[in-house]
Amino acid sequence: MRFPCKMKYVIVAVALAVFMSAFPAAAASDATRAMDETVQKIFSLLSDKALAAPERREERRRLIMAEVDRRFDFVEMSMRALGRPWRGLNREQRIEFVRLFSELLKKTYIRRIEAYSDEKVEFRKENRDGKRAMVYSAIIRGDQEIPINYAMKLKKGRWRVYDVVIEGVSLVRNYRTEFSRVLRKEKYAGLVSRLRRKIEELAAKEGGADG
Repeated sequence: MRFPCKMKYVIVAVALAVFMSAFPAAAASDATRAMDETVQKIFSLLSDKALAAPERREERRRLIMAEVDRRFDFVEMSMRALGRPWRGLNREQRIEFVRLFSELLKKTYIRRIEAYSDEKVEFRKENRDGKRAMVYSAIIRGDQEIPINYAMKLKKGRWRVYDVVIEGVSLVRNYRTEFSRVLRKEKYAGLVSRLRRKIEELAAKEGGADG
């Protein structure tokens, strides 16, 4: 299964420290402050020398992913990425799909989070429409800028990310296109099998690297 190459920046963007914000923290809007809060917490974990010890790597990963879970709405992302077929899934199937999709994203990008170097993040502006907001940011790497915008929704008093737009390309739409291609040929069972195999491949690579 092919996955969008630009997705390498999705969770990386959450893991980078904010050194240059376009507006002061006091002037930032609610959704932007929420993203800033998550970035700062993850940066603190990455900077913790005690957690950097090899024997505590898994603990640090769990803590980082817990922060990602608090900010990213994987249920909403899964529903949007799967599209119309989501309506035909029963409760157990929906739970399974969310688990697989979120696990795929985490296993794919945790190493990229841990390997970040001199990138910076700038939060540029925020457009809000009721309980929805788009937070505009950019990753700065030397003289290169990578625009990354977060589509967020206010749920139960918390701003949660439900899509990421990287250089104008929607994460959710990218996955929906790929999932639709698989669904046409192999139906839902085939898609689930592919997700499981991909997760197993990533776990095997991780295990090999640990050895």
